Amino acid sequence: MTKLQTIFNKKKIFFIAEIGLNHNGSLDIARQMLIEASKCGADAVKFQTFVPDQMNSVYTDSLMKSGNEKQISTVELDFFSRFILSKDEYIELLRIADKLNILLFSSPFDVDSVDLLETVGIEIYKIASSEVTNHILLSRIAKTKKPVIMSTGISSEKEIAMAINILNVGGTPHIILMHCVSLYPLPLRFANLKRIASLRERFNLDVGFSDHTRNFKSLEIAAAYGARIFEKHFTINKDYVCPDQEISITPHEFIEMRKSVDVILEMTGDGHISYDYSEKETAKLARRSLFARRFIEKGKILEHSDIIPKRPGIGIPVYMLNEIIGKKSGIDIMKDFVLKIEYFE
Repeated sequence: MTKLQTIFNKKKIFFIAEIGLNHNGSLDIARQMLIEASKCGADAVKFQTFVPDQMNSVYTDSLMKSGNEKQISTVELDFFSRFILSKDEYIELLRIADKLNILLFSSPFDVDSVDLLETVGIEIYKIASSEVTNHILLSRIAKTKKPVIMSTGISSEKEIAMAINILNVGGTPHIILMHCVSLYPLPLRFANLKRIASLRERFNLDVGFSDHTRNFKSLEIAAAYGARIFEKHFTINKDYVCPDQEISITPHEFIEMRKSVDVILEMTGDGHISYDYSEKETAKLARRSLFARRFIEKGKILEHSDIIPKRPGIGIPVYMLNEIIGKKSGIDIMKDFVLKIEYFE
């Protein structure tokens, strides 16, 4: 089973190490992060792909402060320009990922970036929550007819529904929603992890969790709420300076996160109502069945006063009492013997 198939297998869990911009525009660092993510058990790594001058208006700062285009600023352009990976660099990273059997994909932020990712052979797309309302981008992604993972932070229910419709109509074969809260770092009181179940029930889609807290404890709760796909920002070490340093975890922490989530998932089970087979012996010992309260001679018609419920529960269940009252005993039954159906006519 390929990594791409695994992510859509409901019986499997899937961990994404989000490298994002943490490579600082360095192929060497991106390569190192990819290798480390593979070593610590990540199923996939995710990057971000964009054309810097298509990200922000040069009037962004002025518009945010006054609502008017008063002054040009290149702060945003200068920032995003530091994190560009070329087509050849993506090809090299994909070659390494294929060798390591780890899925590599990206969040494109503009149509040109989708075109670039298509030329290098990306198999799956991530839609950042900032782009849920960008129907021009969504339509282009849908035309690739490739699976999509879509974050839902800063999105209303109506906006999510519209985005899903755009993708479905356009040809997207599979969609996974990711619950996330677009705060960096995310205060625990705003995590709203119950939203995982709400998204699944509302849209009838698999739902994962993209975590922006400082650690990974929230992933454990997300797992209990039904998340099976987990995304966490990834870094080389705590001292490495990168855009998402504050909310990124190290390879060692990623390993611990996987172990912790595995334990939680083992504990949550599959939700079946009847008691588990593993409880069978306990049930035998602890439950009651029907026993002879006194000596019952052959030919006697069974009465309530002949019977007493006792442990162990290996004979006739107590709830079948009325089914054997009035039957005739076919054998002598000693006091405190367990009653069996075959004893009665």
